Amino acid sequence: MLNHERITIGKLKQAYRLNAQEADVLISILASRGCVDLYELWHEAVRFVAAEESNKKSIYVEVAEPHFPSVSDLGQDLLQQRIATKRLLRHFLFSARGGKPREYLQKIFNRVLHFTYDDPDEQLVVLVNRILDMIYEQRHFGFRGIDKVDIAWEYVSPELFAEFCSLFDDAISSNKEVAVLQLFEQGYSWERSVKGLSRELVERILTTAATTIQAQAAPANSSSPPFPTAVIVPRALWQGKEHTAAFEALRENKYSDEVIAHVLFEWCDLKNKTEIGRLLSDSEQEASTYLHRVNRLLKKAAARAIISD
Repeated sequence: MLNHERITIGKLKQAYRLNAQEADVLISILASRGCVDLYELWHEAVRFVAAEESNKKSIYVEVAEPHFPSVSDLGQDLLQQRIATKRLLRHFLFSARGGKPREYLQKIFNRVLHFTYDDPDEQLVVLVNRILDMIYEQRHFGFRGIDKVDIAWEYVSPELFAEFCSLFDDAISSNKEVAVLQLFEQGYSWERSVKGLSRELVERILTTAATTIQAQAAPANSSSPPFPTAVIVPRALWQGKEHTAAFEALRENKYSDEVIAHVLFEWCDLKNKTEIGRLLSDSEQEASTYLHRVNRLLKKAAARAIISD
């Protein structure tokens, strides 16, 4: 049974529109914090398919599984030299060589695909089929072409290794809350719902974190209220207005920068943080400076009660 408190990198890529390089950075950061599980999906898929093939009623029976390396033998970087990826690919190569029918591995890969992405498109289905094609083509004698990849004294083509790495990375699971907070810290905004990660859940995670930070920062003997007075922003100042007009109306009414950033980002649906930063700045600056400033403002705003009349 998959843990509902976790989410795959593939779904995070879909929810936040991350490219492969951005996802690599995220994996590295989450791995350094001990928040990823490399094999959760593969573990579950192998158990499920083995039980299904054995006509068992429960998916929790003891069945043979591939060797999943422990964190301790992978060093500081969980994907250092791709040891984890190579071991799993080698297992499937040996399974194919040992007579496992393609249909058996197809079921495992399809189940991983189903949980890795939200509604996998045709391109992802093609990716899985291409990986399996190459595994069965190369299972007996390995790959003898140029630039072959050594996977523990077995060889595969660079194409097979690259394709499998792509699927492997997306199938890595992470603690959902930590991933959302990390993406927020990096300046990424939630773009679309995926199964297990809705807009409401993202907002709840961010709000809870901000409230916790605020409570921890409050003096122990403080007699002041634990939360600041709510900031009321009349709809007439922002609703139905162009972004620039809304900004000018809010600025004219002397709202703080974090309130203005919150209204533009959350209510006026201006998701370009660089543009928000440009509106708030009195001078031309680097795009990264705008981005970092707006991230700080939105984080500050999340700790406040900002409501509309």
